[in-house]
Amino acid sequence: MNMPGSNSLVVAALSAVATATILQVISEGTQAPTSIPTREVKQQLGPWSSSPYGIFRFGSPKLPLGPVITARLADKFCGVNEVHLARLPHGETGTASWSVLLSTIHPSPLSKETLLKLQTNQETAKTRWAGRTPLAPCSTNDSQLCIKISRATLITLFAITNARLLFSYPSAAGYRSAYPSYCGQWSISWPIGKACIVHLAPHDSHSAESDVYPPSFPARIDKSVEMLAGIISDGERKLAFPGRAKGKGPWILKEKPKGFGAAHGSRHLYNMQGGKVYAVDLLAMIIKPDLANENENEDEDEDEDEELQKSTLLKLDIPCLASDSNTVAILFVPNHEARLLATAIDSLPWSSLSWSLHRGLRDILLAYGTPIMNRHRSDFAKLLKSEVVRNEAALVKRGWALDFVHGPMADMAESAILSGGGNSGDVVRIVVAIIEVLIERLGFDEVVDRDKTDFWRRAKRRRKIEVEIEVDKGEFNRPGFDNDRGELSRGQVDMIAALTKFFVLEWSLDLDYQLYHNLPVDLFLA
Repeated sequence: MNMPGSNSLVVAALSAVATATILQVISEGTQAPTSIPTREVKQQLGPWSSSPYGIFRFGSPKLPLGPVITARLADKFCGVNEVHLARLPHGETGTASWSVLLSTIHPSPLSKETLLKLQTNQETAKTRWAGRTPLAPCSTNDSQLCIKISRATLITLFAITNARLLFSYPSAAGYRSAYPSYCGQWSISWPIGKACIVHLAPHDSHSAESDVYPPSFPARIDKSVEMLAGIISDGERKLAFPGRAKGKGPWILKEKPKGFGAAHGSRHLYNMQGGKVYAVDLLAMIIKPDLANENENEDEDEDEDEELQKSTLLKLDIPCLASDSNTVAILFVPNHEARLLATAIDSLPWSSLSWSLHRGLRDILLAYGTPIMNRHRSDFAKLLKSEVVRNEAALVKRGWALDFVHGPMADMAESAILSGGGNSGDVVRIVVAIIEVLIERLGFDEVVDRDKTDFWRRAKRRRKIEVEIEVDKGEFNRPGFDNDRGELSRGQVDMIAALTKFFVLEWSLDLDYQLYHNLPVDLFLA
């Protein structure tokens, strides 16, 4: 016979256990922790496997600790703004994506001494990031140990690793996408009713032993985020660019002081990153009013359009979102806005890698600057080729393989400049490294501000329909770089730095700054 009140005690005890289990599941992420063999835990964690892994309450296993990873404009990458990227993980690395990530992104350069310590386990990713990444319990998903990241962090990681969209597939079953990058292969899987899981797989097409490039190169979080959001800063003001033209126009480019806060486009991304949208000026594309009015007489429209075509405004042909990929939009640029475009190109950030950037910014700046770049392209390519021979020792000292410097490096740099664009982070690293050693050889590394040149403001496009270029006389006159002794003036070095930044723009990739619409607020890096 049951004791009085025994049933209620049993029910109360079961309720307490159930409540505790539910709270445990909620606090630890995607699902209740499962028993993962210790060997597999160590394989996933790599150098992070020294984190506690014991027995949790109610007999279920306690999850090990993993790093807390944040990457935003406001937070930098775990508090570090200038990180150093490697194409491949170095040192002991676990199979978990976040372990791969922290063996690919480093807080300081990978010198020969550092590489040796990583290879002999005297240093690990955990010790290099010690003090910058607090630890928190991992979550589990299908026996994978995950850490939680925000969608803002993921977008920042895409930006700094030069990711591009390969495919994006939403369906009734969920969402899947893939983003190859310079530092590995990103993939996103978000099945209906389940957690959104992100993976990063290291490249299988390269190996550290056969890589002829230096093991790491710098990248800045703030500049990567701003370029993705379509914002360029000259140190005194920030200027945001409009998105890609929605039709063939004609459009007129107009400055809207502090107008970014009222724009659609990338404003949400910049807010998400902790940026101050109210402090940013906006370049807006405005449809020509008389053509936008459907009630106007068509003959009058044609007359007005012909008059506009004959005006002194600078005319640019830019891509648009029309269904026909060959359709271009017409953008007219008044004098004031043309000066802003020249200042924007001069203010492009220096970068060792191509950008994953805002397509509207890329459309307009390429249309503005390409005729001027073409004028100097051949001389610039010749200069690069000669500088490889002149600076072999400096390039090898920076970590470039001697056989590569003696072999294809010069021809690759020349071909990249002459091609006018492409999709290779490798050739961007080659060209930028050659120019950096040139500037150092001439002693201008502390004199020329590579983030803020003045060439484009001095080399002005004439404001006519025909493609004509007006270049100041003197140091900017062709043949410009024809100097067998390799001696260049400060003005010529400024010009070289400016053309290098435009070359990086030519080789950069569009990345959808609104991709956050496809993602939940929190994701799990597995």
